Amino acid sequence: MEEIYALILGTLYGLVIGIVPGAGATTGLIAIFSFLAYIGDPYLVVIFCMAVVAASTTGDTYTGVLLGIPGANSAAATMVDGFPLAIQGKATYAITAAIVTSTINGLLWGSLVFFLLPWYVQLIMVFGIPELWAFTLLAFATVTFVSNKYYVRSTLALLIGLGLGMVGIDPNTNIDRYTMGWDYLADGIQLISLTAGLFAVPEMIEGLVKKDKTATVVDNNGQTLDGIKAVWTHRWLALRGGFIGAFIGVLPGLGGGMADWMAYGQAVATTKNPNVPFGKGNIRGVIGPEGSNNAQKATSMIPTVLFGIPGASFAAILMAIFATVGFDLGSYDMTQDTKFFDSMSYGFMWATVLTGVICLFSTKYIAKIASIPYKYYFPILLMFIVWACVQYTGGWEDYVILLIFSCLGIIMKKIKFSRPALLIGFILSARFEGLSLQLFSIYSIEKLLTRPIFIGLMLIALALLIWGINRKSDMEFS
Repeated sequence: MEEIYALILGTLYGLVIGIVPGAGATTGLIAIFSFLAYIGDPYLVVIFCMAVVAASTTGDTYTGVLLGIPGANSAAATMVDGFPLAIQGKATYAITAAIVTSTINGLLWGSLVFFLLPWYVQLIMVFGIPELWAFTLLAFATVTFVSNKYYVRSTLALLIGLGLGMVGIDPNTNIDRYTMGWDYLADGIQLISLTAGLFAVPEMIEGLVKKDKTATVVDNNGQTLDGIKAVWTHRWLALRGGFIGAFIGVLPGLGGGMADWMAYGQAVATTKNPNVPFGKGNIRGVIGPEGSNNAQKATSMIPTVLFGIPGASFAAILMAIFATVGFDLGSYDMTQDTKFFDSMSYGFMWATVLTGVICLFSTKYIAKIASIPYKYYFPILLMFIVWACVQYTGGWEDYVILLIFSCLGIIMKKIKFSRPALLIGFILSARFEGLSLQLFSIYSIEKLLTRPIFIGLMLIALALLIWGINRKSDMEFS
């Protein structure tokens, strides 16, 4: 019975947090980080968090369609055609098509990921130190040269993240390094404060700035059925969007924004002579990107759980939450915990179903949440986020660290420095340092050349680097 309560609460909370402009899964998880530590059963935490992820991804659709403000990056592409449809009085039509597409792909790719995740554990058995080092390098390449066209800025952000991750105790000498004599930093910079400052606070402020947007009245007259029919008519488009989202999710560090825009791009590219121009209310522009949302969230769990490399920013918070309740993602012992995998499957899959049902039958009422001025949400969310970030010591230093990274996040967002690159660098800094020391002390070049998986990963990373440099390089300093 407790599992059902965790599922329902996580779904409802995730749905609301998805609807709030500028929030999304990352902000929602940060806001409740400290509360989850008081739950006795850690597997209930897993169910709750996975329900939040699934529900918030679907809930993002409402603000994107009704207000023209994506609840998170995952709804930005949907907004392009969804908002014009809402202005035309077809909000329910657009929302229904989005919900059905997102739910179907969430169930499809969720089944392929979560039910088979224990089998993917076999991958770890063939990954030694060289392969893990190369896979980490691949994560760096994807987040710096693929997810952002400003590759120089992304590389600098990655290096900053690596440097910040080295603050604390030197594992070789067991003495402080880069702490500037500040004892507070002896245990390193806290992930929650860094992530909240980089992602949650800047997006919340942006949502507050856009508070003057107003919701469009939803008309349910036959539009729900029309939305379902539209998905069936464009079912291959929906499935292609899901495949794109699933593929991007497996690549560590890319996140959902890129997947959605790629899915939107393929919708445009595969539509010849559209009756309605894209950007003016073409339903294909809603179905394409919505196919990638939940699919990307599901497959991003593969690198997160198996290798401890977050597939997106929300996955980094999941790692921190799970570590707090005793689950060390990326470790071999974790892969043997079948109850953990079952809890992830239960939370994500049933929350996807529950969210889809709630949204299809309650769109008119859910829309009222989106019409509430954001100024009422902002102080509540900010209060919970600050409270979560100051649980480390409770002293003034916690507030200072949050303020520093909030300012850094706002600046990086403004000047287009990759915040995901900094986050990935920070999280993987200790791992990359440790693997590098082991790799160069144990393996010679001759030994490395005898490991085909290592060579393959290095070639893929090199190809991504070359492709990223050549892609729109003339816009690097625009």
